[in-house]
Amino acid sequence: MTITNKLNLPNAIVKAIQANWYGGHGEHRFASVTELLKPTKQLLLSRRHAAEIEQDASEMIWTLMGSAIHKVVEAADIDESFQEERLGISFQGEKITGGFDLYHGGIISDFKFTSVWSFIYGSRIREWTAQLNLYAYMLERQGFEVEGIEVICVFRDWSRHKASDPQYPKPVERISLELWDHEKTEAFMRQRIAELKANDALPDDLIPECSPEERWEGPDTFAVMKPGGKRAVRVFDNVMEARAFALGHKDADNLVVVARSEPPKRCMDFCPVNRFCHFYRSLTGYCCPQGQKGEEACA
Repeated sequence: MTITNKLNLPNAIVKAIQANWYGGHGEHRFASVTELLKPTKQLLLSRRHAAEIEQDASEMIWTLMGSAIHKVVEAADIDESFQEERLGISFQGEKITGGFDLYHGGIISDFKFTSVWSFIYGSRIREWTAQLNLYAYMLERQGFEVEGIEVICVFRDWSRHKASDPQYPKPVERISLELWDHEKTEAFMRQRIAELKANDALPDDLIPECSPEERWEGPDTFAVMKPGGKRAVRVFDNVMEARAFALGHKDADNLVVVARSEPPKRCMDFCPVNRFCHFYRSLTGYCCPQGQKGEEACA
């Protein structure tokens, strides 16, 4: 991957990002927990097109901030704890490695600089749960007892003006996650390894697209609107509730129900290989440099 500097950031920042960047792929097919957690299509395309991927340093600032907080915790020198440790295990003949942020008092903690949106919709909980359970499995294989796992979310887009909303999070939230037994963790690893092997030889466009959950698609909502109006009278998660509200409203004759679909945020803004993906191309009509579209684009 090539790291660019389109916003002309100070060279020291760019060099820090370059030094900090870790692609997660080593000499083994399944080298890291990070790889196992990526959607199958994204991971395989990332490997195949590694030399063609570009990411700007400005888009990696929060990754650098995450590393900074790890250094602060490490410098605290907490008794009987591990910080920023990398472990490795062998599973089904594959070497899997992973690095957790903090292990202390039987609890594995991981720091996440993330969006308020991910907290409200819980879009990352499944991924975080799998990640920390893999770390727990590795630690227990080394003889350490794990009593719990958690993420400490620091919200990079937190707004004080919205803090009065009871559904809105605090600037930092500590979230306890489900701790799996070894059987469930091993089943997860077997499934992921099998999926990757099954799709590894397929052409790019025949690798199954990511699931809606993997694409970070929000749930559809239904807005009760006045024709020509810019703001909804009210928004519902259920179309029948929206219709019932509109019919019972005093301005029922002037109201319509409009379905709103959340775009796949990961595809649009957070996938480094989206231009090589048939789903993204079909969604956006992306043209490759040769001017081709659809199934032939970026071949």
